[in-house]
Amino acid sequence: MIKTTLITASLVGSSLAAQFTDWQQRSIYQLVTDRFAKTTNDGGACDSAARQYCGGTWQGVINHLDYIQGMGFDAVWISPAMANIEGNTTYGEAYHGYWPVNYNALNSHFGTEDDLKALSDALHKRGMYLMMDIIVNHVAATTTPPSLTYDHFQPWNAASDFHPFCWIQDYTNQTQVEQCWIGDANLALVDVNTEDSTIVSTYNTWIKNLVSTYSVDGLRLDTVKHVRKDFWPDFLSSAGVFAIGEVLDDRYNYTGAYTQVMDTVFNYPEWFNLIKAFLNPQADMGLLATSVDLTKQNFKNGALSTVSFSENHDNARNPSGIADPMLIKSIITWTFGGDGIPVLYYGQEAGYSGGNDPMNREALWFTSYSTDVTYYKFITKLNQARKLALADKTAKFSTTPAEVASSTAHHVALSKYPMLTVLTNSGNASANVPWNIVNSGFKSGVTLVDVLSDACETVQVGSDGSVAVTFKAGAPKVYLPTTSLNSSSVCGARAQASGSSGSSKDSGAARERGIALSAIVSVLACALAFFVLA
Repeated sequence: MIKTTLITASLVGSSLAAQFTDWQQRSIYQLVTDRFAKTTNDGGACDSAARQYCGGTWQGVINHLDYIQGMGFDAVWISPAMANIEGNTTYGEAYHGYWPVNYNALNSHFGTEDDLKALSDALHKRGMYLMMDIIVNHVAATTTPPSLTYDHFQPWNAASDFHPFCWIQDYTNQTQVEQCWIGDANLALVDVNTEDSTIVSTYNTWIKNLVSTYSVDGLRLDTVKHVRKDFWPDFLSSAGVFAIGEVLDDRYNYTGAYTQVMDTVFNYPEWFNLIKAFLNPQADMGLLATSVDLTKQNFKNGALSTVSFSENHDNARNPSGIADPMLIKSIITWTFGGDGIPVLYYGQEAGYSGGNDPMNREALWFTSYSTDVTYYKFITKLNQARKLALADKTAKFSTTPAEVASSTAHHVALSKYPMLTVLTNSGNASANVPWNIVNSGFKSGVTLVDVLSDACETVQVGSDGSVAVTFKAGAPKVYLPTTSLNSSSVCGARAQASGSSGSSKDSGAARERGIALSAIVSVLACALAFFVLA
């Protein structure tokens, strides 16, 4: 039975009405609310292995928005906000937010309704977006039928509101995946009956009110493959904002099918190959070229309908299994150089190296939120480069599909004009390694600047469109033409010294208008650099 008191929150506040094209201009910082920041700056112990609440709050996030925005991120994805199961379980407390029991209430450990509204307001005042993590598939319980009682769940509190009890035994059986339960006898995720029309209507009303009440700009959808596909279009229409779906699977055709019913999905198949490609210098980077092709074939708009990530709360952090910092940097760089909207998991900028859950959910206050560390500075450069590429009016960066310009077993060049991302898995122990990129996508004579290098190193495109690069200790490279840089804070002096340049797609008329165009792009780049670094 569904209680009629469902969702009494008033319809107040105003999101930035962000849609897919708006989010394509963004980069997202994912955080675990309980582990990012406390309301007070008193720090304190937090043992990840204990799986207990450590005291992070929405007000704590507000207090450290400078830290996030300083890296260039303009969207923040927070943990699920709904009230979760209370007390200790076999698997600890619900500090992560993924064990909901009451959709009509917030998780009081994170703060109050006013605190969440204040976070939304604080983000919007900075021109940043709020993304909320949403769970549709289940509620949580520490028992299973026949001892399980349902009356404490909200708004669904009868056995008939849930799918009959069964564990998923066969993940190739989609009916089982969608209607059987996740978990075990110690912690069961009780599967909501999303085939029931009344429950569907309730969900649609709930999400509409949630988005309105807290001025939400986007949704991250948990456990998407465990809910029937045709549930999602009406739910997302009711939400009225951009959404990313989590489909944890390594199959391109299976994952890509969900782009038919929602804006984007996390490109999990690519992630599996990305980690394999940079696991060590002996790995095969041809996996990345294959991934680009398979994504184009199986996703609605290719990788343009994906979100690209290198770490998250469900998987071990990459440094836990990859010691080479150049390989770690290269993994992160790939996610900023392609078609997918980039997401960074909190703590990557601090070099955190926790293993599998729960060790990958460390408290960030141990770092004192230092910005004077290698990865923080590196990620800031990546964000700046991507923003400059988006601001280049000679290009259509957000809508132009990336192409693999060149690829070998140990090198890859990804071209997405005006950005050229060049990576190797040779590692930081390697000597200088030369490589000729045969089809850069740029005109002969164009000067490209490696914006990741400390010296803003330049290279000139050859007469045949090729680019000769030298990897130094396995460092990743992100090239932009000087016209994308001009007087920006990112290698701006180098751009001015090198003069104008264009792409293979520029017409002769556009070249003649180079001076005027350079001035326009310069103004845009300066304004954008100020926004990113504010």
